[in-house]
Amino acid sequence: MRKWYLIGISLLIFSCGEKKTDLSGNTPIKINDFNKVFKIAELPVTISDTSLNHLLDTLVIQRKALAQFVPDSVIDQFLDPANKNNAIIHPLIRIEQEAEYYLLLNIKYPKKHEIVAIVFNKKNKYLDFQSITEFLDENKHSSKYEKKLNINKEPSFLVEENVISSEGVSSYEKNGWAYSDSNFRLIYFDSNKTPENKVVINPIDTIQSKNIYSGNYGTDAKNYISLRDDGAPNKYQFFIHFEKRNGSCVGELKGVLKFTNNTATYTEKGDPCIVHFSINGNNIAIKEEGNCGNHRGMKCYFNDKFDKIKKSKRKK
Repeated sequence: MRKWYLIGISLLIFSCGEKKTDLSGNTPIKINDFNKVFKIAELPVTISDTSLNHLLDTLVIQRKALAQFVPDSVIDQFLDPANKNNAIIHPLIRIEQEAEYYLLLNIKYPKKHEIVAIVFNKKNKYLDFQSITEFLDENKHSSKYEKKLNINKEPSFLVEENVISSEGVSSYEKNGWAYSDSNFRLIYFDSNKTPENKVVINPIDTIQSKNIYSGNYGTDAKNYISLRDDGAPNKYQFFIHFEKRNGSCVGELKGVLKFTNNTATYTEKGDPCIVHFSINGNNIAIKEEGNCGNHRGMKCYFNDKFDKIKKSKRKK
């Protein structure tokens, strides 16, 4: 009798020790307890829109809980702004590496699932994130559409998408991401898709352009650099857009420059991308340094020269 009594007490103590982690965010959470809600993955792993159903976890991580370990400003970046109030965050998997570990989130929206990878060092410090891919509900079980995410042992995250159009034409797109040198980087891109003929919106077009270098430099509506005034004679806002390789490789970059004589350099804390600007007469040249893969396709670079575009005179 005493034996069964001791066993019962032991089970009670054990069950108390296994208390579920409160993911509401209303109480402080220990990072190790938080990490345990993510199942450890044995790589390689393949996730598709159909296999995702088998990986789904019913646990819900409230934003306030996630914000105890990931900066609130970062959460704003990976939540869809149009649907952030409808976003439901679920734990997906955990990937353990020697120097860092990854937590993969499955963010459920009304019409899609989005996979986001967050990386921490072994001291549990947040390092970076990347929105890897999304699975649209409308494509589930379609015989003309396939998308899958392959996570290799490095780990690298390779997304493959295959589509058969209504005319029976097959197309594909592959892109790969990996965390390296303190940032997620686009390490692979390949596609045979015909580029969409989209209108490029210049986000700084309406800003004043009275400074000496202000204006538009470029060859056409899809390859140009815009400079606009930014409160001082030598300060400028800039926007770059280019489309190379028949439009299959696109780059965009927006920021602020401070010119010394005729040269300036774009650099931002936390961004490995560095771009040097130089202006001679009506010609602007840019040259990339570092790694700007987060702002462009893998096979094209911020290395260009453009002439200034003359303003068209208004008819009286």
